[in-house]
This record gives sequence, structure tokens and C-alpha cells, in this order.
Amino acid sequence: MDQTAWIMLFVGIAVPSALFALGVALYPKLKTEEQGYRYEAAVEAALLPIIFQGICAAYRLSEKGVDELHQRIKGADKKQVADSIYAMLPDQVGDFDLSLVKRVVTQERFQQLVQDAFDRFDRFFVGHQAHFEELFEEWKADNVPV
Repeated sequence: MDQTAWIMLFVGIAVPSALFALGVALYPKLKTEEQGYRYEAAVEAALLPIIFQGICAAYRLSEKGVDELHQRIKGADKKQVADSIYAMLPDQVGDFDLSLVKRVVTQERFQQLVQDAFDRFDRFFVGHQAHFEELFEEWKADNVPV
């Protein structure tokens, strides 16, 4: 093989390899921009107040269950509350239109965000449980039936 043939062979290998590497590098960025995922963190942050309202709503319903039926709402029923909150999302979430929100955050992702927010709350509560127990004992002592 002469020198020109070797150069053509190397160019024939180098150009497709470079294009393939470029495609591998750019594909995630192009995919992200096309589907709106570059807003994912901002959209999820905008959903947090609604998520906390949903968690509080589940607790209020659980209190009502204790008051009226003398039993707490279980996890599967709390999941239904989270699912209903996703269905009730307002037309505007923060600065984002609902169509973008639902394209970026699926119902399954919303359920995970609710679970993550609850887990953060639960870690806080467990971390400060002694303080909350003390407050409860003070309240209980002040509210003993006569």
C-alpha cells in the first residue's frame, strides 16, 4: 500500500469515529433541551410548596380518620392523596405552565418527590423527637381532663 492509501484509510476511520464521539457527547444535551429537562430542578423546586400541602392534607385526613373512625390512614391511602394532588395541579406552578410541569415531572416522579419530601420531614422529626416529646408531655399535662 502506498502512502495515499494509508492516509485515506486513516481518514476513513478517523472521520466516522470523530462524528460518533461528537454524537455521544451532544446527544444528552440535545435530548435534554428537546424535552425540557433542563428546567427539571426548577420545576421540582416550584412543586415543593404543593407537595408539602399534599403531605399536610394527608395528615389532616389521617387526624379526621382517628377522630371519626379511630384509625389512621395507611400508606396506600396516603398515596391516593398524592395522586389526587398531581391531578389537581394548578394551571401555573411557580413560573411554569402546567403542560411543561407535567412533561418534565411525570406522575411517578411526582410520587417520588412526595416520598422524598416526606422522608426529609421524617428525618427532621426523628432527629428532634426528644424536643417534640417534651412539648407533647407539657401539652398533655396542661390538658388532663378534670
